[in-house]
Amino acid sequence: MIDLEKVIADTQSLLSIDSQNPGVGEGECGAWVSRRLSDMGLTPTAMTVQKNRDNIIATVPGGDSPRLVILGHLDTVPIGEGWSVDPLGGEIREDKIYGRGACDMKGGVAVALGLLEALGTHNVTPAGDVVFVATVDEEAPDMAGAHHLVASDVLRPTDQVIALEPTGTKLRIAQMGLRWLTVKVTGKMAHAGRAHLGIDSAHVMARIVDRLKGHIEALPYVDDILGRPRFTCGTFHAGVATNVVPPTAEASFDIRIVPPMVIEDVIPMVDTIAHAVLRDFPGATFAIDGLGAPRPPVRAAEDAPIIRGLRSAYQSVVGSALPQGDDDGHEAYTDASMVAALTGSTSCTVFGPGSTDRAHTADEFVPISDLELVSRVMWQMVFDWDVICRATTD
Repeated sequence: MIDLEKVIADTQSLLSIDSQNPGVGEGECGAWVSRRLSDMGLTPTAMTVQKNRDNIIATVPGGDSPRLVILGHLDTVPIGEGWSVDPLGGEIREDKIYGRGACDMKGGVAVALGLLEALGTHNVTPAGDVVFVATVDEEAPDMAGAHHLVASDVLRPTDQVIALEPTGTKLRIAQMGLRWLTVKVTGKMAHAGRAHLGIDSAHVMARIVDRLKGHIEALPYVDDILGRPRFTCGTFHAGVATNVVPPTAEASFDIRIVPPMVIEDVIPMVDTIAHAVLRDFPGATFAIDGLGAPRPPVRAAEDAPIIRGLRSAYQSVVGSALPQGDDDGHEAYTDASMVAALTGSTSCTVFGPGSTDRAHTADEFVPISDLELVSRVMWQMVFDWDVICRATTD
């Protein structure tokens, strides 16, 4: 079994290392993970993604069954304000470990480390290789760590991939598609007292935002798992002074889509609506730029070994069926989602400790009970992996 006390200690150690993105990056955190893996007797490999930012990979060799690939990112979002505890302190209160990245996702990384160490401690040879990949840059628009992992040919078509991201210990087999965009509107500066001589770029942008939000929310697409498409105007900046007609306005959009939409639909949709709005504002222009990597919707196959394995292991550990997360979907986009998108794999999923409700918030925490449950489920799944994989192919 996985040693829970070591999982707790590893979570606290990881939380003590600042790995904000953007910020100091994951270099120190990756070095700590490498030392921890080496202390287990494993041979970690560092694959440089960017300066001082390495994906760390370690493998416990196993038999001929498909490999189990466990993903865990080392970066966190910025710490921010409003904390009542030290965000790098790893403080324990009752059942919770607090700190930036506690649930997203240093607790999940600690579970993965605990699994690899337990396999060695108990002299277990898994039915297939167990591969752990600690990635960088998951919290950034480009998700450079996942892209580098796929481009490096480390992965195989038969790999069964799981990201131990916070899901409230529920199974998430699908993720919404996501496209981030920036839109810039150029109008004409004028004195606010003679506003009719200018073109109010803020007004134009507000119209685009309103029209686009209404259009997306009215789309007829309702996925049985993911629900409806969603739109958020995340930022909106315009103007130079209160008494000046704003010559430019810039906004960033978060657009989440569901099948049958495809990610290539997004920019033409925004373009069409912006053109329609600008017909009421002669002289105004606009430009659209993609922000970060396109992220198409993905979904794992119900009969994939990783899905069957998680369901079976949870049933064995808890005695009841593995619960589904929010209609079985996942609003966030993870490294597992990007691997699925880039490779076409239907054997990538998300299951882990902590709740997305606490991710990216002040006083972020991961419940110790979640760490224990996910540890037990992962151990049971690896223990049963041969049976699971043979049942999938029969």
